Amino acid sequence: MVEAEPAAVPAPAARPRWRRPVAALGALLVLGAAGWGINGWRVWEGGVTTDDAFIEARVAPVSAKVRGTVIAVLVRDNEEVREGAVLVRLDPRDAEVQLAQARAAVAVARGRLAAAESGVPMTDEATRSQVARAEAAVQAARVGIEVAQRALDERIGHLRARRAAVEAAAAEVEARQAAWEQAARDRARVVQLAERQLVAQQEVDRAEAAFTTARAALEAARRRLDVAAGEVAQAEAEVASRAAALAQARHRLAEAEAELAAARSRRGEVAVRRADVAAAEAQLAEALADLREAELGLEYTTIRAPISGRVTKKTVEVGQVVQPGQPLLALVNLDEVWVVANYKETQLTHVRPGQPATVLVDTYPGLRLRARVESIQGGTGARFSLLPPENASGNFVKVVQRIPVKLVLEPGQEGRRLLVPGMSVVPTIHVR
Repeated sequence: MVEAEPAAVPAPAARPRWRRPVAALGALLVLGAAGWGINGWRVWEGGVTTDDAFIEARVAPVSAKVRGTVIAVLVRDNEEVREGAVLVRLDPRDAEVQLAQARAAVAVARGRLAAAESGVPMTDEATRSQVARAEAAVQAARVGIEVAQRALDERIGHLRARRAAVEAAAAEVEARQAAWEQAARDRARVVQLAERQLVAQQEVDRAEAAFTTARAALEAARRRLDVAAGEVAQAEAEVASRAAALAQARHRLAEAEAELAAARSRRGEVAVRRADVAAAEAQLAEALADLREAELGLEYTTIRAPISGRVTKKTVEVGQVVQPGQPLLALVNLDEVWVVANYKETQLTHVRPGQPATVLVDTYPGLRLRARVESIQGGTGARFSLLPPENASGNFVKVVQRIPVKLVLEPGQEGRRLLVPGMSVVPTIHVR
């Protein structure tokens, strides 16, 4: 039996050189597939991630409110300060001078107000007293006119009665004159008859008695006429006197009414005094406002921290002259930080406020922080840029927009105070 000889093993052929680049390309494809698989696993697991995210915080700019020279800077860069702590002091001397001037102006204004207020009651009281006296004088003058008028009317009536008495006395004189003349003629006739002895002596005596009686009656009537005439003259004098008294009473009334009008016109002085009080009150209010402004000006020479935080962007130095509104430094409140993540619009399909999130910090690779979605901005970042895109004309190239999402960190986590504004982070929102 003849044994077969073993076949010769052929030598290995040389490997083609083109296989090495292909192997490298395959490795890249495998890594890409692995990355795609990881991202797909994240989406499948209900998370959306972006690396376009940064830390934000409350930044309070500190600026000067008044002009002044810096005499002290009490903080250093990156120093932690509490709210109300003194940061910078300005030279207070100018403000102190203005405050002293304002206080002096307030004192002057208060003095003017006190003087004006004291003048009102005195003027008012004097005016009221003058008006009351003038009204009483007018009333008395009117009463005096009434009394004088009644007295005049009474005297006029008396004069008329006296004149009537004169007329009656004159008529009586005429009658007595006629009776006396008749008695005289009768006596003469009886005397002639007696001389011729034609009548008795008794007739002569009777005629003589009648003549004597008539003459006595005539003389009595004339005396009564004289008395009546005297009474008329006296009554006329009394009427003239009463008329003069009435005229004087009317003159007094005119004077009293003029004084009353003048006293009432002085009421305008009270209004003027009250206007002076109002003006003095306004001046005092203005002076008090200036005083408050001066007090604030002095207070503003001490610049305090508006919030608790870390000093940043300090540009102020001793000896520097600062102007109102000039930035001096900024305070960053590291107790209140959040994440602004700029997600693609296609990633926000299922994102809602309140969803949990995980934040990785580039600066601290091992740090993982819990967060939640607080809000989604009401517009894309490009829409609120300085020059928003205008696609109404020309060629249009569609670009996926990004929308800022605010994530707030859960409190009480270690490492939270390590975060500062501007740090890059990678947040993942768990949508499922």
